[in-house]
Amino acid sequence: MRNWPIITLMLVAALFMGCNQADLSEDFQANDQLRMEIKGYVTFSYDPLNCQVGFNRQNCDFRVHSDNMSDFFSITLEEMPANTGQTIDGTATWTTGDDLHTKKTSFDVVKIQGSKIWLWSPDSRIAAVVQALY
Repeated sequence: MRNWPIITLMLVAALFMGCNQADLSEDFQANDQLRMEIKGYVTFSYDPLNCQVGFNRQNCDFRVHSDNMSDFFSITLEEMPANTGQTIDGTATWTTGDDLHTKKTSFDVVKIQGSKIWLWSPDSRIAAVVQALY
């Protein structure tokens, strides 16, 4: 089995090539929990016992935060999502521990179901499920 290291390396490379941005977006659609993911890892998710949801239609701002507002994420878009397939410029802001992060990026509207909207930025690999409150 002198070829074992080469075979292992080829298998690992095949796994990485199989994980593209489209796969992340498709997997992301299966869950309707309000949350933000960065590169496939959940950075914040809504817990109805400890969190609140905010929405400002005029500013196209979607927020999910802990009751004491120590942890949160916010997505602000240039326009309100209306259809799947739309691409909308926006800003994502989120906390990680003691840090505050902000990223300007374009979001694809992946899915709209009721008041929930699935957003995906292939460039930044930021995904979020947000909710418009009416």
